[in-house]
Order: sequence, then C-alpha cells, then structure tokens
Amino acid sequence: MLIPPASDPLLHFLASSLLNHGKRARAERIVSRTLLYIHALTRAPPLPILRHALITASPAVKCISQKRSGKGVVRPAALTEKQRIRAGISAVLAASKNKSGKRVEERLAREIIAVVNGDSKAIADKELAHKQAMVNR
Repeated sequence: MLIPPASDPLLHFLASSLLNHGKRARAERIVSRTLLYIHALTRAPPLPILRHALITASPAVKCISQKRSGKGVVRPAALTEKQRIRAGISAVLAASKNKSGKRVEERLAREIIAVVNGDSKAIADKELAHKQAMVNR
C-alpha cells in the first residue's frame, strides 16, 4: 500500500475538520485509520478515493439571504475551492454520523465509499443545494 505523505494538505484539512478540543494527534489518528479502513474495504489506494469522494460531495454554490427593500431575498453565491472542500467535508462527516459502525473511522470510511458509489446523503444534499440555487437565481 502506498502511504500518502504526512504533509498532504487535504489530509491536514480533514484532520482540522475532525479536531475536537485541540487534540490534533487524535484527529490525525482518525484520518490515518480512515485511510486504512478505505484500503481494507476497497483494496485500492485510499488517497485517490478520498479525493474523488470529497470533490463529488462538494457543492459549487450556496444560497445566502440578503435584505432588499425590507424583505429577505435568497441569492446563490459561488464558493471558492477551499469553501467547496470544507462544505464537502462537512457534508460527508454529517452523513457518516448515521452510518452503522462503532468507530468514527469506520463510519467515515463507509460514507466515503458510499459517496464514490453514488448512494450517499451528502450527494443528495449537494443536489438539493444546486436545485435551490437554480430556483433562486
């Protein structure tokens, strides 16, 4: 198995999203175990699968509310690449909380594989956000 470099920006970003009470070592351990679970479940290199899943689950737009003549108007706004990845990570983490499994690593790995297969709640949320943006443009 190819082990990704320790300084991969995507893995660091994912660990930052998992960070709880400043315990970075614990978050990095969760990320590395998630990669091991992905490899065990797919028998393929885990980092390309993780990248593909996060790009697939990342929305391109979000709807923001603006005040216009005393009334709230919903408008779509494009997201930067970093905002997109952050939203994708958040969607995958939120969807993984409903997966079966005792450990965070296992649930997260199963959700990432579900995103790649196309049957994830994170993808449904992304499509809903895009539909809402198209309606309100």
